Amino acid sequence: MSNPNAESAQTPIRHPESGRRYSLEELEALAGEGDPWALGKLDEWELQFANEYRVSHKDRCPDPGCDQYGEPVTLCYSENGELLDVDHGGWGHPPAIEQAKAS
Repeated sequence: MSNPNAESAQTPIRHPESGRRYSLEELEALAGEGDPWALGKLDEWELQFANEYRVSHKDRCPDPGCDQYGEPVTLCYSENGELLDVDHGGWGHPPAIEQAKAS
């Protein structure tokens, strides 16, 4: 007679959606639901980056030419308020010419 608990204990933790990149907020939500994969990823992030870098990504990408237009970003401004960079977290791009002129 096999023990069903022993079998589940040996099952590897699986990525919720293989191949998908998750934002920090999504990982936090999954971890809040008790997802062990997300809990592990949050631990990894905190060990590597938490003391150095945490971005709120409360703004939205203003560049209609960007593949991730409207997605959460951090907008980086110069001292005089000129938009310098659109930071998508892990990658970024300069603002669209029309957007830079509007700043």
